[in-house]
Amino acid sequence: MNTFILAIWAVVELSSNFVRENPDYESPLVTQSLMGQVFEVTETRGYWKKISDPCFYTGWATDLGLVLMDDKQKDAYIASPKYICVSEYCRIYAEPDDSADRICDLTMGDLVLKTRADREGWQKVMLPSGRTGWVHDKDVEDFRTWASEAGPTEENVVATARKFLGTPYMWGGNSIKYFDCSGLSYFTYRMLGVLLPRDAKEQIKTGVEVKPDVRSMRPGDLVFFGRKATADSPARVSHVAIYIGGGKIIHSSHMVRINSLVKGEPGYYEREIVGVRRIIGHTDDGKGIRRIINDPSYFKQ
Repeated sequence: MNTFILAIWAVVELSSNFVRENPDYESPLVTQSLMGQVFEVTETRGYWKKISDPCFYTGWATDLGLVLMDDKQKDAYIASPKYICVSEYCRIYAEPDDSADRICDLTMGDLVLKTRADREGWQKVMLPSGRTGWVHDKDVEDFRTWASEAGPTEENVVATARKFLGTPYMWGGNSIKYFDCSGLSYFTYRMLGVLLPRDAKEQIKTGVEVKPDVRSMRPGDLVFFGRKATADSPARVSHVAIYIGGGKIIHSSHMVRINSLVKGEPGYYEREIVGVRRIIGHTDDGKGIRRIINDPSYFKQ
């Protein structure tokens, strides 16, 4: 199959878009991208586009879920005022009426462009492709204001993660519909205005190190599991959870659930801890954690 390199950009058009390891529907899922996210497109194979972003894996997505842009269009898109969806699930309608045709679904964390039109209880919005529709104003907030005011605390990290209890596990899941382990930690912090690397193997390099015992850990810390380094092999990270206090973690394992780190307690999670990292208090200080408001793929800097 012919392959050629492109220097263009893509903005996600679907509420969550599957990104695969290779340009094939049978290829493993590596992550989900959310509506409004901007990616660089580095390669094309038929209708498949290879996309990349500093926080994400590089992977392949079909062009049906992407809007392709040149540099000028991408810069204009990033500079345009937007809303962020703050409800778990909602819809964009063709008219400001719940009985109108649905344009698409909208889920937590998705971004849509603002328009100047509104009706009582409704906002008219625009998708990256230019399609317009109406959303209940209670479901969205001004993105810049939200990003400026958002920030993780011990309390809101735990409260946000607990909203996702019972969400099914899916390898590569990174939206409110499905989570894998690092997708849960990534998405929880993203909904508090902070960007982590997508993968647990990279998340363990962020923040600052904390002793792996419940007396030292604080709610919001990331707890990593796997295999410790030996003389013959390096450490291997295979799982990440969020510490919620009281010796307990919340994590995506089969589903988003709570387990205990205390041996003998019900729900004891018997896996070896290979590291604990503190995220709260270490944003934009060179520890690999960035506020969305300071990220050039979301806001013009």
